[in-house]
Formats: sequence, structure tokens, C-alpha cells
Amino acid sequence: MIVLHLGGIPETAMFLGPILLIIAFLKIARRNEADAVDDEDDWDTE
Repeated sequence: MIVLHLGGIPETAMFLGPILLIIAFLKIARRNEADAVDDEDDWDTE
């Protein structure tokens, strides 16, 4: 049905927009997790 509609761009944007946002969020989360300092072992450094 989208193929028959002449204004297929808005439908495509509504479909791909949320998917691209989720992918971008996951990339940012993974990058921040990789840069995070693992200080769980530092609590007993006396």
C-alpha cells in the first residue's frame, strides 16, 4: 500500500526514524560504556 501512495517519503521516515534513533542510542551507550572507568575493584585499595 505504501508503494501505491505517492507520498512514500513520510511513511518511510515514520518507519525508519525510530529504528535509527534506537541504533544511535545503542552506539552511544556502548561507546560510553567502553570509556567508563571500572572502579569496582578500587573500593578496597587501602
